[in-house]
Amino acid sequence: MEKIFRFIDWTSVWTGKVSSLLVAVLTAAICYDITMRYILIKPTSWAFELTYMIYGVYAMLGAAYCHHLKGHVRMDLLSARLSPRRQAVVEVFCYIFLFFPLFIVLVWKCGEHAYWAFSYGERSSSSIWRPQLWPFKSLIALGFLLFLLQGTADFLRLLRVAIKGESNEP
Repeated sequence: MEKIFRFIDWTSVWTGKVSSLLVAVLTAAICYDITMRYILIKPTSWAFELTYMIYGVYAMLGAAYCHHLKGHVRMDLLSARLSPRRQAVVEVFCYIFLFFPLFIVLVWKCGEHAYWAFSYGERSSSSIWRPQLWPFKSLIALGFLLFLLQGTADFLRLLRVAIKGESNEP
């Protein structure tokens, strides 16, 4: 089981680090758009859509990495006073009743949207560029799936702590 956990962790780290490279692409696109729009007075028809798509992919592919690093905002006011085993019990409860229902629905619905966009050749209607939306929607669905997988690995680690009192370290 630990091999599977390490693979999920590695996948989260790898996609997070690769997606961080999108910040450079995003910055270049924004700089190009600003230069064209305000200096050369020739606004682009594609920069706005490209930037929101890049940012969406960057954020979603990096979310599992952030979860792996425990970088999301947490409210530990009550649980910080509990023993590690009781903290794990509280977190297991939250995963079962909050995390899993939300992320299962997100993966399912985003996957449906990505499939529909691919099947019907959906295009954006925000500009005259009108790019295909299936790559964007597919990467968003992949980001939610990676987040769900990372959450599952963390849940199973916490479950081990809650039941056996073993260490929660990956």
